[in-house]
Amino acid sequence: MSDAAPSIAISHWADRENPTKRRLLDALREWAEVTLFDPRTEHPDLAERGFDLYHMAGWYPEALRDLRRADRTSVRTINPYYGARATADRLACGQIRRRGGVRAPEFQYGRAAEITLEPPVIVKPRWELQEGGHEFAIVRSGAPSFDGERLVEEFVAPRRSYKIHRVGEAVRAVKEVETTREVETTARIRGLTDRIVELFGLSLFEMDVVVHKNWYVIDVNPVVSLHGVEDGAVIYERLIRSRLSES
Repeated sequence: MSDAAPSIAISHWADRENPTKRRLLDALREWAEVTLFDPRTEHPDLAERGFDLYHMAGWYPEALRDLRRADRTSVRTINPYYGARATADRLACGQIRRRGGVRAPEFQYGRAAEITLEPPVIVKPRWELQEGGHEFAIVRSGAPSFDGERLVEEFVAPRRSYKIHRVGEAVRAVKEVETTREVETTARIRGLTDRIVELFGLSLFEMDVVVHKNWYVIDVNPVVSLHGVEDGAVIYERLIRSRLSES
């Protein structure tokens, strides 16, 4: 990286109020040229605009396609395209976790008549970024009924639930109860994030974990909120600085 201020493009809403990301952007602007991209708009000329780094901080199909553009060129990225895309496909993400020994609820994919899991179950679309991708249905009794193919997952009633964040080498855990509360990062928590790094190649992600006798990883997301993490902006900026300093 030259002595000139680095040029960073970030897919993130300019008017969305996430306190951690706002502190991050303020800190970045002190030493870098920051361009915000609308996460729902593609930028076919991204590779020609001279950015030193592109960061997908908004989780939309257009931003994911921009990540693919950057990943195929000399523009640095925080996460690789292949790992981020795998998390957008709930079926692929579940299969990768299962093969990698990460405990998750049992799941099946197919038409309603093909599903043999006993209720209670959660019915989800396969693709997180499709329209309606966050529309879930909990079926507590009887056979699930839906059109087309869906991912059907065993419902694990949580006794405790956590949002676990990995930001470079930093790991932070937030216990989700009536209010969020940051808790100690145990060896178990760090080990879970290490395994996700190995499986998906991600440097930045958050995952939802529920505890009911065992620990179950419910979801992995390459875009983080860092809600409840006291030093979230600091560790986020540190990761971006580190990526820019790589040769």
